[in-house]
Amino acid sequence: MDSNKIIVLTPVKNEAWILEQFLKSASLFADCIIVADQKSTDESRDICAKFPKVQLIENKTDKYDEASRQVLLIETARQLFPNDKRIFFCLDADELFSADSLTLDESWTKIKSLKQGTSIYIEKPDILHGINRCVRWKDNYFPIGYIDDGLSHTAKTIHSKRIPENPEGEDVYIDDIKILHFAHSRRNVQSAKLRYYSVLENINQSKAFYVRRYAYPCFYDEIKTYPIENIEPVPEVWLKEYDELGIDLRHLDDPIYPWHDFEILEAFKKYGLKKFYQDDIWEFDWDGCVKASPSADRTDLSLKTINGPGIVLKALLKVSDAMYTLYRKLKFN
Repeated sequence: MDSNKIIVLTPVKNEAWILEQFLKSASLFADCIIVADQKSTDESRDICAKFPKVQLIENKTDKYDEASRQVLLIETARQLFPNDKRIFFCLDADELFSADSLTLDESWTKIKSLKQGTSIYIEKPDILHGINRCVRWKDNYFPIGYIDDGLSHTAKTIHSKRIPENPEGEDVYIDDIKILHFAHSRRNVQSAKLRYYSVLENINQSKAFYVRRYAYPCFYDEIKTYPIENIEPVPEVWLKEYDELGIDLRHLDDPIYPWHDFEILEAFKKYGLKKFYQDDIWEFDWDGCVKASPSADRTDLSLKTINGPGIVLKALLKVSDAMYTLYRKLKFN
């Protein structure tokens, strides 16, 4: 093999809100950043063009499919660097290494010395609104990195493990490096993502309605989501050097109507409203979303007024929610 190559693999769809910061950060440690863009309608592609280390490829599918995009990224990296020792870091655009992580030479030397087939697990704190607090879980490490050995990647359509699973490979946990997850810092967008995932799981028939309602509430609420004991101040060293380098992570856009909700409007048109009556998505201002939609056919008569489930069904769903919550408490406590 010629040399170690640190390769960041990143799927993108309308990530202009943080993509420049992400690529500036990734360019500090990666040899190559492969971005698979899925028909972005914002400035994502233009931002990628600014960075010499970025290899921009197209994810041509219209569907949300984590499996196909992960395979696309991995196989592209193997084609671009066939003779190198490939060190993959599979990161979304809203996941950045903490600034102090990039200067931990001993840990990076350890990573480069790992043998092929090794999975790298790293803690991923969730950064909350205001960027001053984060959520941390004891021993909650994510399989983010992989020392590539050419193993085929078997993945799921949604919430898939991002790296190949090698039953013979070693799992290595890196304690001092952190990956900061900024998705939860934007309350409007995080709520939209929950609604979007619920709709996707409905379309794919991958979760029962009562599980979807529990996992994907209409609005994200960090107080309800996280135990207070897991919320901590963000250590200054995680962001200090980024501040000094002009990588601004403290002022991130949080639109009222994110693109995820516009995608849900398209699902309404395709499948009809009633298909989604059991999902917890109906307290949102869908009529306002229609008016804000950039779609050329936003005046589609079928969406002029969006009516959710009736009062009886709403009441029955509330009872179902209470019963499923009680079931989980009895089972897991």
